[in-house]
Order: sequence, then structure tokens, then C-alpha cells
Amino acid sequence: MKILFAVHGYKPAWRIGGPIISVSSLAESLVKRGHDVTVFTTDSNLDRTLDVPTDRAVDVEGVKVRYFRRRPLIPMRVPRLEYLSKSLGFLYAPELKFALDEWVPSVDLVHTHLPFVYPTYAAAHAAFRHGKPLFYHQRGVFDPERLKFRSLKKMVYLRLIEVPILRRAEMLIALTEAERSSYTRLGITTPIRVIPNGIDTHPYSRPPEPDDLAPLGIRPEHQVVLFMGRLHPIKGADRLLAAFVRIAQRHPDAMLVLAGPDEFGIEQAFRTDVEAAGLGERVVFPGMVSGSLKHSLLARADLFCLPSDAEGFSMAVLEALASKTAVLLTPGCHFQEVERFGAGKIVANDVPALATALDELLVAPAILAAMGARGQQLVTERFTWKRITDAVIEAYEEGIARHTHGRLVTS
Repeated sequence: MKILFAVHGYKPAWRIGGPIISVSSLAESLVKRGHDVTVFTTDSNLDRTLDVPTDRAVDVEGVKVRYFRRRPLIPMRVPRLEYLSKSLGFLYAPELKFALDEWVPSVDLVHTHLPFVYPTYAAAHAAFRHGKPLFYHQRGVFDPERLKFRSLKKMVYLRLIEVPILRRAEMLIALTEAERSSYTRLGITTPIRVIPNGIDTHPYSRPPEPDDLAPLGIRPEHQVVLFMGRLHPIKGADRLLAAFVRIAQRHPDAMLVLAGPDEFGIEQAFRTDVEAAGLGERVVFPGMVSGSLKHSLLARADLFCLPSDAEGFSMAVLEALASKTAVLLTPGCHFQEVERFGAGKIVANDVPALATALDELLVAPAILAAMGARGQQLVTERFTWKRITDAVIEAYEEGIARHTHGRLVTS
């Protein structure tokens, strides 16, 4: 199959977070199966701009990638308005539309990977113009908790732009049953397949490198609680920090690592709280981590915690499980399997519940180790990219067959 992906960002836009890992991994897995995958994306790297060619396709791990330069949505020479147009998050890239009209006629399908952004809008309508089946991933964005954030803008756009696209798509892909429900709450009757993210477990199977962790002050006697994700209000790092402050005196060897890009400028407030609690040497802010340091932190952590309000299907959680690390999650992570499989705990998303769970788990290292072992078994059995790619290809084949039949019936 000749496949076109449209997504808001792509490798090496690591600051965007999990979608970059999951989308690129799926693209690479499809290429390894012999499919031809081209990605249309922007030069966005969250709050930065990638230094990549924007005038031609480039090869990224076997995948053809076209990066397009973002432009102000409001092209006015008024600094405040121009800043506003860039901050809207729409990722307007006008050159992308013309390239789509050249490329889409030759593909078998179009697969978009996030709502509320121009690449998805433009690619969806290119698919409709040229009679190609559209497959649509929301990646957790329609979760009710996430829709509360900047809700007015989202609800207007959702009703005017996204819902008509959803109704014309050939198939919607949900990462979890919760995502399926978030589609149906919109009154959508388009066929839906639930296909989670996957992971390549091999890079996470090695022990941590001590030299990686020494600059962070992590020593062998420490118990490490790890948060890894964007420092964004919806991710819950503030609640985790408050819970850690509550229990720190009872666990003098515990350290908290809050790793991730400071998207909302909240790290300084966190540091102020840490200093006020007298925990300056026990809470670490390494910023965004990648490569060997990231793998070492995941492998060294005694407990990974993501107290998120809403997730699609967190790649960071999959990475922690693959690293044999127990996890502490909240219901908004939509990952009930970890509790059913004995790989971690799911607790209410508030400071008292998180503090109680930290208290109970940090005094039970043997239980944490057993959870970690079961977590690694869980991802090996259910979430490898081979299994996930099989499911995606099956969904593509079903959607293409239905699309072809529909065209024959109407012709």
C-alpha cells in the first residue's frame, strides 16, 4: 500500500512528546512490512522550530518525510496579532495544501494523526477531493478532560470543522475504549477500531548506566520516583510534587525526578515549592531527556508516576513497563490493564490518594520489583509493534474494501 500520514510534528520533534514516538514507530513498522509511507508534517517542535529542510522530502529511518514551514495564520504586521496567530497552535502551513493535491491522487489511503491542527484539516479535505479513504486518529484529544482546556475555541472548531471530517472518514481509530466513547459522544456513526500504541521493547531491556545518573545526584541507596512528560497542567506533575512533599520525611532515601520540557513555564513555581519544603536536593528537574539518559532513568526508577487528567495511550507508560518499572497511574491514563495484570496501581487523581499510594509502595521494594517484572511481561505479550501493525493493516484493508464498494455502488 501507498500510505500518506499527516501529523503536526515528526522526528526529531521530541519536545512534542509521545505522539512523535508512536506515529514514527508505526510509520517505520509499516515500511518494514513493505509498504510505502510518506509523512506530511510541519517544522514544529512544540515551542521551538526544527532545523530541517522544508523544500523537499527527506529520508527519516526509511520513511519519506515532507516538513512544511509554519506561517502566521493572521499575516499582519502587528506584533501582538502575529504572536497570537502563532500561539493558536493551528500550525498553519499553506504550502502543504498544494503539495497534498500533487501527492494524494497517487496514494491508497490518507491517515491523519491529531485534530485541531492544519495538517489534519488539509489532508482530510485532500482525501475527500481526490476520492481516497481517510483514516482518523484523535490520540486522546477528545477526552472530556482535555476538551475543558481552552474549551470555547475547541468546541467551536470541533462542531464546525472536525465533526464533518469525522462523519466523512472511512474509519476512526481509537487508542482505548474510552476514546471509542469520546467519538460516539459526538454523535458519530463512522466505524471505529480500537488499536492501542505499541512499543519496541529491546531498547528498554538494558540496565541503567550509572554515569548517566551521577550528574542528577542519584546514588545506589536512593528510591527514585519518576515523572516523564511535558510540564503541562493536564499531566499532573503539580499533584505528584505536592504528594511527594507530604511523604518525603517518612522516606528519607526517596527522590523525585520531574523530567520533561517546561511547556507552560511552571517549573520555577515548582522549584519555589521544593525549596520551601527543604527538599532542594531530593527533587530533580533535568528538563527534556532522551537517548541514554532517558533509558537509564526509566530503568533505574523504582516507580514511574503519571497522575494525568487525560491521556490517549501514553508512550511514557509503555516505556516504563518495558523497562521493568512499576507504575502508579490515575484513571485518566485509561490503562486499566496495569492493575489487572499486577503491574502497578491506579488511584484517584488527587494529592491525598497519590501520597497514600507513594507511602505504601515505597516501603515495599519487593512488591515494586514484582510489579515491574509483570509490566515487562504485559507489554511483551500485548503491545509489541508487530501486533499493533497487524491490527492497523487489517483496519486499512477493511476500510479500503468498504470505500471501494461504496464507490462502485454509487457509480
